[in-house]
Amino acid sequence: MSSKRKNTEGPKVTLEYAKADLDAGIEGPFLAAFPGIAPPKSVPFNVYKPDSEESKSKKKRRIVEADTGKVEFVGQNFGETARAGYCRYVLAIRDKDTDKIIFKDAPVVSVNRTIKTLKNVKVPVSNKEQFIQAKNILGDTFGTKKIKQQIKSVERNAVNVSTLDNIAGILHDSIAAKTSALPSKESIKAKADEDRPIPPFDLAATKVEDIYKIDTLITPAEYQVIPFKALLEKTNQPLAALPFQNSSYVNGALTAALSVSKKDRHRIRLLMYISFLMAFRTISDKRLDDNEFVNKIMGDVPSVIIENLYERFTESPEGVDKKRHTFTPKSKDKLLCWILAIALTLENFNMDAGALTKDLSMKQTRVNELYKSLGCKVNELTATEKAQAGVSNEDAKTMKRAILTVPLTFPLPKRGPKAK
Repeated sequence: MSSKRKNTEGPKVTLEYAKADLDAGIEGPFLAAFPGIAPPKSVPFNVYKPDSEESKSKKKRRIVEADTGKVEFVGQNFGETARAGYCRYVLAIRDKDTDKIIFKDAPVVSVNRTIKTLKNVKVPVSNKEQFIQAKNILGDTFGTKKIKQQIKSVERNAVNVSTLDNIAGILHDSIAAKTSALPSKESIKAKADEDRPIPPFDLAATKVEDIYKIDTLITPAEYQVIPFKALLEKTNQPLAALPFQNSSYVNGALTAALSVSKKDRHRIRLLMYISFLMAFRTISDKRLDDNEFVNKIMGDVPSVIIENLYERFTESPEGVDKKRHTFTPKSKDKLLCWILAIALTLENFNMDAGALTKDLSMKQTRVNELYKSLGCKVNELTATEKAQAGVSNEDAKTMKRAILTVPLTFPLPKRGPKAK
C-alpha cells in the first residue's frame, strides 16, 4: 500500500528592505512618542528637513509638525529633545498579493505640545525666577530621567552675576600687569629701524646730505687709499683699471668725469668704490675664504678696503673653529643698500630708480624696495621731468625717481602671515 505525502509548504514569503524609497527621497514612516496628550488620529503631520544640513551625518535629521487649531505638536529626531538612539526601529509591511514583506526605517520622534494661546505670553520679570524654580520642581518630581539631567546641568552652569564685577577687576589688574612689560609702538619701530640692513643714518638730520654721511659710507682710511690715479694715468682704456667693468652706470659716469679738463677727484673715488662693492658682490659664498681667488676678482684693490668689506658685509657662523666668512640674506641686502646710498650721494639724492637695476641683475620692484628701505620715496616723473626726458606719458609709467628727503622716515615693518 502506497501513500503520498501532502505538500504542506505554503507560498514562499520574501523579505525586502525599502532602500529604493530612501534613494527616491520618500519620507516616512515615523514613530511618534507623546509624553502627554496625543493629538486626534485625524490630525495630519508634516515632515520638514532642517535648512543648511549638508553633512552626511545630518542628512537624516527631520522635524515633524501638526496643528489642531488650538495646540501645536512639534517633534524632531535630533537635538536635546531627541530620544536616545539606543535602538533602531523598523516597520514591516506585508503585501498580501505577493507575500512580500517590506521593512522600512521608522525613526522615533519625541513630540512636544504647545498651547497656542499661551505661546507668546511673557512671564513678568519679577516672577521669572519663581517660574523657573517652579518648573524645575515639577521636572524633578514628574519629569523623565533626561529632563532631570537637563535641569541639573543648567543649575551647574548657572553664572552668579554678582561675582562678575570682582572677577572683571581681577582680570583687568592681571592684564595691566602683564602688558606693562610689552614694548611700545615707538620702541618697536625704533628697533626695526636699528635692524635695517642699511648704512648708519642720522634720524634727526635737517639736511639731506647729513643723513648718510660720506665718512660712514667710506671710512677716511679707505677714502685715502682708493687708487683713483690709475684712472687718471691711463689715457687709453682707463676703465680697465676697474675690478668690475660691467656696470653701465659706473662706466658712463666715470667716462663723463674723465672727459672734462678739471677732474672731480671726489666723484671718481666714489664711483671706483661702487665698482669695488660690485666686484665683491660677485664672489660666491664658497670662495670668500679663497684668498687667491678673491685677489684675482678684486685686482689692485688695497687690502684695507678688502678687510672693511669683509667686516661690513660678511658674517662668520658660530661654533666653527676655523674662521669662515659667508654671505647672509641680510648682509647681501646691506651691500646693495651701500651701493645705492653712495649712488644717491653722487646724484644729489635724486636719481633714476632704474639706473642700477640692470647692473645689479635684479627686478625693478626689488630695487625700489631697497630704495624705500633707505628712506627714499619712489615717485613717477613730474610733468617737467617728462618734458626734459622727452618721453610720452605711456613710456613715463615705467620710469621712476628715487628721492631722499628730510625728515628721514622709514616704511613701517610688514606684518607676518596669519596663523592658520
